[in-house]
Amino acid sequence: MSQRDTPNMESKFVSIRLEAGLTQKAIADALGVTEQAVRNWERGKNEPRFTIQQMKLLCQLVNRKLDEMPDSFSSPK
Repeated sequence: MSQRDTPNMESKFVSIRLEAGLTQKAIADALGVTEQAVRNWERGKNEPRFTIQQMKLLCQLVNRKLDEMPDSFSSPK
């Protein structure tokens, strides 16, 4: 895992991504967004706004049902 994949404060999004063994690039490519967007989500700079299709895909990628996903991916304060 590269240094850039390990933020100082681990957000819910980071935890889910790492549990699934995925890189920021893999998530970005699958969801059709930039790696910068994923980094911003993980750092709490932006909250992801997924389409229904993207959310379904994210659930498949991380092997979770929708009701197992957090209501918000915001970083802990």
